[in-house]
Amino acid sequence: MGKYFSIKSVFKIIFIIIAIILTSYIIFSFSDALNITNDNYVSNSGLDNSNWQNNALGDRDFNQNSAKGGKAGEEVSYINKSSAMAVVEASTMRVLVEHNKDVRLEMASTTKIMTALVVIENDDLDKEFTIPDEAVGVEGSSIYLKSKEIWTIRDLLYGLMLRSGNDAATALAISTGGSVEHFVEMMNDRVKQLGLTNTHFENPHGLHSDEHYTSAYDLAIISAVAMQNPIFKEVAGCKMYTVQANSSHPTYYFANKNKMLGIYDGANGIKTGYTKDSGRCLVTAAERNGMQLIGVVLNVYDHYNASAINFDKAFENYLPVSIGKKGDTLETLNIEEKNYNLALQNDLVLPLKEGEIVGIKCCFEINEDLQAPLNANSIIGKMLFYDDNRLLFSANIVNMEAIDDLGVLRKLSAYSGEMRISVENGEIKQIFSVDGSGVTAWSRQTH
Repeated sequence: MGKYFSIKSVFKIIFIIIAIILTSYIIFSFSDALNITNDNYVSNSGLDNSNWQNNALGDRDFNQNSAKGGKAGEEVSYINKSSAMAVVEASTMRVLVEHNKDVRLEMASTTKIMTALVVIENDDLDKEFTIPDEAVGVEGSSIYLKSKEIWTIRDLLYGLMLRSGNDAATALAISTGGSVEHFVEMMNDRVKQLGLTNTHFENPHGLHSDEHYTSAYDLAIISAVAMQNPIFKEVAGCKMYTVQANSSHPTYYFANKNKMLGIYDGANGIKTGYTKDSGRCLVTAAERNGMQLIGVVLNVYDHYNASAINFDKAFENYLPVSIGKKGDTLETLNIEEKNYNLALQNDLVLPLKEGEIVGIKCCFEINEDLQAPLNANSIIGKMLFYDDNRLLFSANIVNMEAIDDLGVLRKLSAYSGEMRISVENGEIKQIFSVDGSGVTAWSRQTH
């Protein structure tokens, strides 16, 4: 054939080119999937600050129009029978969007939301902790802890939430609970305190276990409670954190894996998750116009786009109606010529649809394990809000003055009242209490 190629040689060259293209595509896709969503991928925790924006904007699956807070693009089929989703408003826990919200599913590294909350509530964040052997080389994603290194609990907490370090989760569990096993008991006790029935933890990091599960609704409630803690909220919304070097370890730069923080308007948390068993999971927090929402998607392939679409629906369809401010007096008890004022612990925003009229019955539920004396601003119980005997949401109530006699609070069990709230043409038309046996002090008219 001289200088000319044979037909056979041409086919060989074409075959090699096709093989190279296919191999490159597979490697790129696999690498992209790991870097974006796999919380059990062992990645470099020492990232330069400049990488955050590029990482955040690199998800090829995400619907950018939806992400920027405009109307969601054409909805894709991103859910199935084994997927679950929920969007709740953070102060009332009212469900605004849902699909299979009570189905028990694995949640992968979104487990670390409860891990972080239990640590924050029970440990000293400025305490220095020597890393034990048990926390070194833990399977999955890592911040590369080494035995005998000295870390503060705060730095480990950022490694837990931003880089999803399974080794950080183990170290924090041992620091806070004395052992991983006892810490997991603390996690499950916290679940019981919240009254959730579709969640059980087997570990602090989210690696697969047959009895490690949650539901979209339960995880949304856990996340809403966590976001009420200012320390958790700060950590969950942090894009980049620097761990200063000490004599035992170098400087670390932790870039947050949650790309919603960079691509969704108003996003302020919370946590990604992925294992082969759980599929892609994402818990997102976003705040607009004074309304804080929590969104959960479990086992959803297009998890970022699904979360954005769910938030768009909620923000477009619901208006935030303030029905109570932190410190608002709910009731004043007069006992032996002394007044005891009871108030809301946090602002209370009720999401309402245009034209929706909600009739709410209110009553008090007092904690059974209270012990006298009670300092001022103690959580003494909840105010429960019902619609046609169906519990809509609840709000913590606190005492404004110290209480020496718990008999004062027993009177509250008989107190109740009613509200009617409506929104018309985007304006709040009514907020008032119907005269009942109590809670009349909360009556107000708002325009």
